[in-house]
Amino acid sequence: MSMNSKKSMGWTVVLMIFGVAALYCGSKSLALLIPAAVLVWYGAGPALRSGRN
Repeated sequence: MSMNSKKSMGWTVVLMIFGVAALYCGSKSLALLIPAAVLVWYGAGPALRSGRN
């Protein structure tokens, strides 16, 4: 498995944890979880020419 795939799967797990936390913590935590999820989403975006080829 390539490094990019592992990194992508890791960020996916982080976003899923944020979703589960939102379900269990309720609407009080959304003020914190939504900006954190947006930062993760943009931080995990594809980088140009990130591979070896």
